[in-house]
Amino acid sequence: LILDEPASGLDPRARVEISELLRELAKMGKTIFFSTHILADVTEICTRVGILEDGKLVAYGAIDDLQKQLIPTRRMQVSVLGNGSEATTLLNKHHLITNVTPQESMKTNQSNIHFDFSGTEEEKSALLAELVAEQIPVIRFAEDQQNMENVFMRATKGIVS
Repeated sequence: LILDEPASGLDPRARVEISELLRELAKMGKTIFFSTHILADVTEICTRVGILEDGKLVAYGAIDDLQKQLIPTRRMQVSVLGNGSEATTLLNKHHLITNVTPQESMKTNQSNIHFDFSGTEEEKSALLAELVAEQIPVIRFAEDQQNMENVFMRATKGIVS
C-alpha cells in the first residue's frame, strides 16, 4: 500500500481511525509505504523510516537505531527532595554525564536535575543505585523520550530546493 500524506487534512477522529487501519493492515502482513510531515504518526506506525532532504536519502533504518545513531546521548531527569546540591555535585563528577542543569522548585521542596547521559542501560541502573547509596532522596529517575522531530532535525540540514 502506497500513501502520500494519509492523515493530511483529517479531523482528530479520522486521524486516529486511519492510524488504527494502517496498524491493522501491518499486522496482517501488508507493507505500507507512506510519506508524511506528521512525524508523530511515523513513530506510532512505522518500523523503518527513511528521511529525505533535497531529493536525497539522508537517513534510513529502524527508528531506535536512528535515534541511537543520531542522538548518542540521552536526556535524563532526576527529581530529589530538597535543594539537590548533593545530587548535582555527584552528577557533575560522573564520567558519563554532561550538561547538568538543576532547577529548584519554589512551590515544592524538590529539585529537578536534567543531564545528558551517554551510558548503557546497566550504567543507568548503576547510576540510580549510586544516588540511592549516597542517601540522596530520589523521587523520580527518568529518561526523556526522544521523538522523530529530534531525529529529523539531526539528520537534516535545512536544505530547501
